[in-house]
Amino acid sequence: MNKMMKGSVAGATGIALLMGGFGTYALWSDSEQLAQNGVQSGDLTIDTAAGSYDDANTAAANDWTASDKMVPGDKVTYTQTFTVTGTGKNLRGAIALATQNMSPNGFSTLTRDVDVISSNASITKVDATHFTFDAPFTSATLTATVTYVLPASTGGTTDQLKSATTPASTFTISQS
Repeated sequence: MNKMMKGSVAGATGIALLMGGFGTYALWSDSEQLAQNGVQSGDLTIDTAAGSYDDANTAAANDWTASDKMVPGDKVTYTQTFTVTGTGKNLRGAIALATQNMSPNGFSTLTRDVDVISSNASITKVDATHFTFDAPFTSATLTATVTYVLPASTGGTTDQLKSATTPASTFTISQS
């Protein structure tokens, strides 16, 4: 056969194969959507309420005022509450009260003691002013108490007409 004839037969065969479905080119496909999704962040906050003074020598509550004066044997407490919030799956951290030194202005026998308690078992007390937490605790109340004592043994004119100031102290809550 001549070349032209061979080329024509080959071309016709190719066209016949394509028309007969042997050369059909198709790929299957399908699709699905990735569902709407997202993440949320937790929080770590601390807020405070106004504090109150109490005369431990009386049965009445919150009965010490700014104009009251201490005498030997008095015990006065200042109480302030703080609400702490901590949410988040892997939340761990610490809470600390950085107490400031009292400026006694001449007092020689006045003492001051600071203590904090927590309302939530998920918060572990380390010492009087430090706590840790190893899990989200949602919400807790920390109660800070500052106790001032002018000992009954203070005699003569010792510590008369004196004043003491405790600068503001700071509660800090932080993730570790």
